Amino acid sequence: MTNETAKIKKFILEDLDMDLAGVCDAGLLEDEPEGHRPSDILPGARSAIVYAYRVPDGGTQAAFRYFEDGSLPARAIYSAYSADLAPNAAMLFRTFDLAQHIERSYGYVACPLPSGPMQAGVPLSVPVPAFAAPFKVGLPFNIERAAFAAGLGDYGWSGRLLTEEYGPRVHFGAVITSMPLEFDAPRGGAPICGGESCLICVGRCPVNAIPGPDTGQSRTLGAGGVLRKAADVRLNRCIVAACALRKEYGGIEDYIDSVEHEEPTDASLAEAFAKKPVNHWEGLDHYPKWKCDKCLIYCPAGKWKERFADRNLAAD
Repeated sequence: MTNETAKIKKFILEDLDMDLAGVCDAGLLEDEPEGHRPSDILPGARSAIVYAYRVPDGGTQAAFRYFEDGSLPARAIYSAYSADLAPNAAMLFRTFDLAQHIERSYGYVACPLPSGPMQAGVPLSVPVPAFAAPFKVGLPFNIERAAFAAGLGDYGWSGRLLTEEYGPRVHFGAVITSMPLEFDAPRGGAPICGGESCLICVGRCPVNAIPGPDTGQSRTLGAGGVLRKAADVRLNRCIVAACALRKEYGGIEDYIDSVEHEEPTDASLAEAFAKKPVNHWEGLDHYPKWKCDKCLIYCPAGKWKERFADRNLAAD
């Protein structure tokens, strides 16, 4: 590892108090959609620096208390400290600090990237909020794919990026820079996800948004020549639960018809969001997307059993 790369990672892990750090070749992400490629955001981009901190185990167990015990105060704890307010605000300032550090200390250009709810934008196709992760349009950069290319994690069947240390219970941030750095490689070898021997994400999804491998509904994700097979998630179904557009998923009212026997259309989602009030008190985003997260919370990757089930914090 070059001296500069080691110094940057040390700064991220020690000064910025992150848990993971990696660097990928910005060129590996030049096949992203137009407008979302590193060179579209920063001409002359060479490196994408990606980093993450883990979600506190106590915040995750608070989500268990909501799902398993019906505790609304516990749900508020998960929202504030594991999904939205604190983690995303903290990542905002740390990303700013890293970009400033690179420009001040090394003289290269560094572009800080928004993450989490602060990536929210309005899709070009329909007037609904851009959903969490790079599923529609309006998000400036696919940070999770950059994290995969930097070897920080591996795609699971749910399409979420899983880390060996913490499973999907992490928050990622990124900076694109013109600084030449030593690149990390995508993680090869055996997948982290248990695949067909697990499928907890499929069973836990309340709206059947994650099809099983036997349905033939899959897609290929990856970068740098390392590819993984993942579910072709039915995102419009997922939005109904994640944004709580029905009372049965923790919403205040039913803003959309049941998803049990139908596939929500972009038009029906747009109508639902038009009816749903903007609640700033619920988090950083106008339409909070943390109302479900079961595929993240119950994923067994990242020593889930030892962290939660063996300590009587969650049901098996």
